[in-house]
Amino acid sequence: MAQRQALPMLTANGKNIYLNNKELLAEVKRAKRKGEMTNALAQMLQMLTSRYAKKGNFVNYTYNEDMQAYAMMMLVRTWNAFNPEKSSNPFAFFTQCIKHSFIQYLNQEKRQRNIRDLILVDQGLNPSYGFENLIRSGVPEDDNDLEKAYQNVASSGLSATVTKIGDGEVDESVDNSSGIGDNSPTH
Repeated sequence: MAQRQALPMLTANGKNIYLNNKELLAEVKRAKRKGEMTNALAQMLQMLTSRYAKKGNFVNYTYNEDMQAYAMMMLVRTWNAFNPEKSSNPFAFFTQCIKHSFIQYLNQEKRQRNIRDLILVDQGLNPSYGFENLIRSGVPEDDNDLEKAYQNVASSGLSATVTKIGDGEVDESVDNSSGIGDNSPTH
C-alpha cells in the first residue's frame, strides 16, 4: 500500500513544516507518558485541523474559523482517548474527531438558523433561502401552515420550542444539548 503524503504547512518565514503519522504517533506517546498534552502535540493537531478545514466540504463556510476552534476544543478533550497500543494511526483517529466536530458544529448552526427562520416567518418577514425545503410546502401563509412548519422542524430533531405569545412576540427557549458553549461531556 502506498504511503500517504505528509501534510505541509507554510510558516511565517516561508519554510514548509510537514506533519506525518510517525511523528504524530511519537508525540502522542510522549504526551501520554507526560500525562498532559504537549505544545508540540497541540501544534500538530492545530495543523491537522486547519488542513482539514480547507477540504471542499468545509472551506466556504463563513464560520470556518469557529468550526476549527470547536474541533480544537474537542481534540483537547479527546486526545487522550487514542490508544497507541491498539492502533498506530493517530491521523485516522484525529481526522475522524475533526470531521465529527465540524459536522456537529454545522448541525448546531442549522438548528439556530431554523429557529431564526421560524421567528422571521412568524413576524411576517422573509426567511433564509433554504427554509422552504425544510417545511416542504413553501413559506407558511396562515397559522395552520405555520403550525405545520413548527411540527416539521420539531420532527427534524430540532431541540427547541418556539411559542407564539402575542402579536409578533415570540418566546424562544433552546435546549443546548449539543455541548457547544458548555462544559458538559459529549455523548
